Amino acid sequence: MPERLRTLIGILLILAAAGVASGQALLVSCSIPAAAGSVQRAVAAPG
Repeated sequence: MPERLRTLIGILLILAAAGVASGQALLVSCSIPAAAGSVQRAVAAPG
């Protein structure tokens, strides 16, 4: 395998990993307020 191709594949893998990590962080940050709101509603409903 040529060195340039190996380097390109390595860079693409690093970028893909960073994209997946940032996407997961975005999903978690968006889902935390929704989960907290549902917990508050569940706690407030019986009272």
